[in-house]
This record gives sequence, structure tokens and C-alpha cells, in this order.
Amino acid sequence: MLSFLMSFRRIIKRITVGKYPRRTFWRAGVLAVIFFLLFKFILLPVRINGSSMEPTYRNGSVNFVNTLRYRFREPRRGDIVAISLAGRRIMLLKRVIGLPGERLAFREGALIINGQPTPEPYLKSDYNWNMPEIKIDSDEFFVVGDNRQMPLEEHLHGRVKRHKIVGGPLF
Repeated sequence: MLSFLMSFRRIIKRITVGKYPRRTFWRAGVLAVIFFLLFKFILLPVRINGSSMEPTYRNGSVNFVNTLRYRFREPRRGDIVAISLAGRRIMLLKRVIGLPGERLAFREGALIINGQPTPEPYLKSDYNWNMPEIKIDSDEFFVVGDNRQMPLEEHLHGRVKRHKIVGGPLF
């Protein structure tokens, strides 16, 4: 029985730390540092709170924001972006529908960009928003949620300065 326990103990040790414990602990330390840096500065966890982005993102779901997504390119129309409200702790996920320098309006549920109706293939249902035309500044984007069944007045939407866009969702 004692030899079985000794044997079992060696097997467990071999499985957990391997043949070379120093090398295993060194690798574990390197992995811990890599994961710390990855989840502290590159992939930020966010919990979806609210229904303004439904059905794309469900209330209560969890996602990660990739902070490198817009480091080398600007957001495009249709992209979902994470917007910093209070540092990296409170962020909004919204869809970019207006780009810098454009004129934007909603008429009877149609998105009008520079006087032309613009399709929104990512929307799942019709809506009836109306908003007078506005001009977007050269360092701003216009963002809004995907749940257009909610009244326009209940949505957090509007112009966002470029420096407030932290990144985009990982999936």
C-alpha cells in the first residue's frame, strides 16, 4: 500500500510540474505575465448592460474589447465600437453609422447620409425614427445602438470624439 501511494505521488508530481520543475515554474511565470498584460491592456472584459444593442448583443452577456482594432485604421460605417465613458471601467458598445465630415439624418426610419438613403443590413427589424440633419465634425463619429424598436429619446446615441473610441468587440 505504501509503495502504491509513493508511486501515485510521483505520478501526480510528474503530471503537475513535469520532469523539470524549475522549467515548469519558469514557463508558468512567463504565461502568467503574458496573460496579465493581455487582459490588462489589450483584451478588456465588458458586460453588456441594457438592450440598446439587441439582438446583436444580449443584455447580461460578456465580451472582450480588442484595444488594438483601431490603432492602425479608422472605424468604418457598420463597425461596432467600444466608447470610453469613465476610463476603461465604463464603456458603451455602439455601431458607427456616421463618419467624419458627413451630414446625417433619420427620416421615417431611414438613415440619410449626405442626402442619400443608406441601407443598414445589420438591422433585423424596421423602425420609425425621425431626426433633423446634423453635420459631423472632422474628429467625430456618429454612433447608435442596433435596437431601433426603442424610441430615439431612450437611446444613448450621437457624436463621439475619435479619442473616446477604445476599440472593438472581439466577437
